[in-house]
Amino acid sequence: MLAPASSSKPPRYSVAIMCFNERESLEEVIARTLDVMNRSGDPFEVLIVNDGSTDGSGELADTLARAHAEVRVCHHPTNLGIGATLMDGYQRTTGEFAVILPADLQFSPDDLPRAFEKALNADVVVVHRDGRRDSWIRKMISLVDQTLVCLLFGLWMSDLHWVRVYRRSILDAVSIQCRTPMVDTELLVKAKWLGARIEEMSLPHYARYAGTSTGANLKRLVRTFADLIKLRWGVSAARPTR
Repeated sequence: MLAPASSSKPPRYSVAIMCFNERESLEEVIARTLDVMNRSGDPFEVLIVNDGSTDGSGELADTLARAHAEVRVCHHPTNLGIGATLMDGYQRTTGEFAVILPADLQFSPDDLPRAFEKALNADVVVVHRDGRRDSWIRKMISLVDQTLVCLLFGLWMSDLHWVRVYRRSILDAVSIQCRTPMVDTELLVKAKWLGARIEEMSLPHYARYAGTSTGANLKRLVRTFADLIKLRWGVSAARPTR
């Protein structure tokens, strides 16, 4: 269920917040995002994508949306995973520039102006984690992922699954088939095929504000490999001819 937008003024910037059981940090990330974006002087929207949280995050998100005209909420009835969350974050926003942030504050909303400024001269801005605060197994999964993407698609990025800023024109032009965490990879590969101007930048990576990280294990490494092979065949078949 998606709450209707409260403002008729079209936003220039869209900030989506991925939320799964992040009640302890959700209010803080929204407050800091609103503070930063209000100071920018440009119209904006904030979309909380609540991925079937069971800790009261959904109810808190609704409270925040009622309190702030710029905030909307998209609720998943059950936990659909990061792929569906990313799709909603990109497709259910309308700003000229769109970014998706984690609710755990490992990316600080205070760094949004730098990312948006970089996007003014690019179609896609890929942010890498400076001083990455993750376990060795997460880093290993990321390295394997980066290497496979380079071998399969000829695309090397310093960080494949972190924060990105996209122009709406790119999001509108790309059709996504993936429903797994490979949404981000497919979107980036197809953006490259379209001739998008892709820029990279480093921004600080912070410790989680609260809660515990999930998903870093060897099973995920095997699933990542399988997803990339499927993606390779799928996007190759869909590659536009010139």
